[in-house]
Amino acid sequence: MRPVINYDELLKRIPYKFAIPIAAAKRAENLKEFAKPYVETWDNNYVSIALKELSEGYIRIKNEEILKVLIPNVK
Repeated sequence: MRPVINYDELLKRIPYKFAIPIAAAKRAENLKEFAKPYVETWDNNYVSIALKELSEGYIRIKNEEILKVLIPNVK
């Protein structure tokens, strides 16, 4: 059975829904360019590895202050 990355749980840790795929894509690019992965996945897909690293806290988004602009101001 394939492990599933729960996006809702990931949103609890990183409340910027638009930043998660951007961070995962950047990390996947780094992995493709021979960066060492911190975790293993069943399929060894770079994006799967990046999302799992984000969800397990191995990588994080550095400048969260800039990302606060992405949170909508709903009244």
